[in-house]
Amino acid sequence: MLERETPPIGTMSAQIGQHLGTRIVSGEFTPGDLLPVENDLCQFYGVSRTTIREAVKTLAAKRLVDVSPKVGTRVLPFADWNLLDRDVLSWRLNAQFDSKIVEDIFEMRFCFEPRASFLAAREGTAEDYGLIEHHFQALASSYGPDGSPEAASQADLEFHLAVINASHNGLFVTIGTALKSALRVSSRLIQRESTQPIADLDLHEAVWTAISRREPQQAAGAMEKLLHAARARVLPFTVGPDP
Repeated sequence: MLERETPPIGTMSAQIGQHLGTRIVSGEFTPGDLLPVENDLCQFYGVSRTTIREAVKTLAAKRLVDVSPKVGTRVLPFADWNLLDRDVLSWRLNAQFDSKIVEDIFEMRFCFEPRASFLAAREGTAEDYGLIEHHFQALASSYGPDGSPEAASQADLEFHLAVINASHNGLFVTIGTALKSALRVSSRLIQRESTQPIADLDLHEAVWTAISRREPQQAAGAMEKLLHAARARVLPFTVGPDP
């Protein structure tokens, strides 16, 4: 029998949507499973039918579940999930930060961030370059005596997003925004365990230098090297996916 539990943040329907979504992406409910019936969920969370329906409606919009009056609320196959949805990605990272999801994220980043760097070098404006330089300098400062891993991770995140935005490719910008949670988590891990700040800065500086000199090929290559180094730093802190 379900034990009552109240999620911690946001509006009540958002809290319940987050909690149910996390239970789904963590594997507690697997594709094909039916969620508990509405009455049981109302009792479990201590809320009204309207609140439960709003939460389930949110999950359905993210393609995690399908609602059928005759069948109930069924968890959809993994292939149907909206994996670029900010909430779905965040729930997966928090519930199951394993080597598979890290590899998936970096494979995607390899597909578009070097090209975004290429485009930033070719299409970027003076304002774009000013932002990229600003975040690079913030990263450099974060390694100083008054810096911190938190400041470094934020500067690293903003540096990558500024490069993506400078590409002026709307789809890249959208993907970058969707991946913001993943970028934040990986940046935090990288900077928390950073033992070679000078090497980190050299890799970032190579990207910035190539972009500012409008050297597209060099910018793409420099970003690829930076991503390889970042992946190598993050993977040791993950676990293997469940068999």
